[in-house]
Amino acid sequence: MQVPAIPVPPLFGVFFVGQSYPIYSTNFVQVDPTHWVLDVCVAVQPNYWDLKEVSLFLMQPNSLDPTAALGLYLKVGPSEWLYRGCSHNGHPNEVMPLQWPDADQPMAPAPGIVQIGVSMEPAVEILAKEGSKMGARTDFAKRVGMDLFRFMESFQTQQMGNHIVVPENALDRWFIKFTEKFKRDPDFLTRQPEQL
Repeated sequence: MQVPAIPVPPLFGVFFVGQSYPIYSTNFVQVDPTHWVLDVCVAVQPNYWDLKEVSLFLMQPNSLDPTAALGLYLKVGPSEWLYRGCSHNGHPNEVMPLQWPDADQPMAPAPGIVQIGVSMEPAVEILAKEGSKMGARTDFAKRVGMDLFRFMESFQTQQMGNHIVVPENALDRWFIKFTEKFKRDPDFLTRQPEQL
């Protein structure tokens, strides 16, 4: 009599915020013991550019070796794998922006064109990548500040030395405009070529 194989429980899952149900590691193609790949156009939806955020989460507490972490990467066409975020025992889930590298001119969706990869790596290496990501967040904050400054600068009609005179409701008006723009295109600031 043959004993049925015991299914391996999923190690992790992902979901695309507002666009999918959880997709478990058992639904990914496991390339080797530490790498998994998901074909986004097949498993989620062809219009990958509509996917703005993804969450990576561990299925069980302390399911990873304490020295390991899971990194999430994305790849569009022949581009390199781009790091987006991580999860580990001390931080079991993360929601991260996808920021597709071809957002201005998306590729035609087809099987194998758009992939999400999850890689089990030494936590030290992943946390070093997180440090780089923090620098990107600082740049983003500077870009938001520059957007506000440019908006307020547009009200200046006369020179007042080092001061800008703006209407009382300028900040509210900017925030409404910024929020509408951000909802339409969360990556609009990061594509601006302006030096910080």
